[in-house]
Amino acid sequence: MCTEGKAYVPIAEAARLLATTETRVLMMLKRNELPGRHDDDGWHVDQSALKLCGQPKPSDILKPGCGGGCDGCGAH
Repeated sequence: MCTEGKAYVPIAEAARLLATTETRVLMMLKRNELPGRHDDDGWHVDQSALKLCGQPKPSDILKPGCGGGCDGCGAH
């Protein structure tokens, strides 16, 4: 699914599309890895940033059972 435009989706939808958690999406927003905005309804992600054609999902990058960020497990 590839989309264009300046539509925004709630973080729950972004997490579903990226096959990850809402917490991970929030961290990606905080680290400016995803463009988004915050309003009275909460955080929303720029839908055009969720171009998924041929790109790995965050869940593809981490090995099962690994939470990432462990600095030394050698799993990634």
